[in-house]
Amino acid sequence: MKTVLFWLLLFTGIQNLRAEVYFIPGWYSQWINYRKHQAALTELFPGETVHICKWDSNRFWGNAKRAAGKYVMEFSGKLLAGETGDVTLIGHSLGGRIVLDCIAQIAAKRQQVRQIILLGTAGTITETDLQNCRQVSRLPVINIFCIDDNMLKLFYSKERVMPLGLCGLPQPEKHFRQYRLPVPEHDIKMFDIKILSRKNMEFFRETSAHLAWKYIRMLSPVFKQQVKESYIDLAALEKIASLDSVKNDFLPGYVTVDECAGWKLASRRFRRRYRISSPAGKFFYYDSESIAKRNFTDISSIMKSVDNE
Repeated sequence: MKTVLFWLLLFTGIQNLRAEVYFIPGWYSQWINYRKHQAALTELFPGETVHICKWDSNRFWGNAKRAAGKYVMEFSGKLLAGETGDVTLIGHSLGGRIVLDCIAQIAAKRQQVRQIILLGTAGTITETDLQNCRQVSRLPVINIFCIDDNMLKLFYSKERVMPLGLCGLPQPEKHFRQYRLPVPEHDIKMFDIKILSRKNMEFFRETSAHLAWKYIRMLSPVFKQQVKESYIDLAALEKIASLDSVKNDFLPGYVTVDECAGWKLASRRFRRRYRISSPAGKFFYYDSESIAKRNFTDISSIMKSVDNE
């Protein structure tokens, strides 16, 4: 009789465990149809219930961040109302920040989730966040970031914040696996909008890197990889990226026209094109001579003003 009662209680306990996946999207998620995202996540987590958790995100940026803070309390309350041990939390962009703040609530209750997955997370990650993630996530935390994510750069440049989804973790972490989202050059579009500051300056390039769909597609190869990559050397990646961009320039022959403080303006005769290169090895291409020269003049004036100071 005791044996039967034991197995009955064990079976009931297993039934109460929720094999569920919660995907929390980012800013302006209420206008997006997430059918293909849900289908991809269902394929990645077979037999589990996938929830797309939209929140009141269709606001101005500052108001959206405040609304995200309110949603944390609502979402974490619902989550903590049941068992969380077999729950996977996935956050994209500002949704990644929501996940990290929910983890703080779960850590305070001394509960755990199965896994935390961060995709292009907005905002910084603190030592407290790291400690909470180590305590709460039974499986290693997956953090996918993209150094070419210019949307995060644009919105956080004025706040002097380096988002987690742009730079990855600042130091090696055993309980974290980090992966860089590669973005092909043809997915990057140049705009004549300049983001300028005295220490860091570049031209805004719209990329599709920040789209949630890009990150979710990256999850499939990440799950299949056997090698646990706990840390990525960003400086080494920058060098590799600059070498790759040179290799992918199928029509070489650029000649330097002007240079200032490590920045160079170059032109090519055959199939006329212009290129500005930064000291870090990043390239910005132009079809218009006037736009290229005007942008380089702006760079030169700012670099000279910095030197004079």
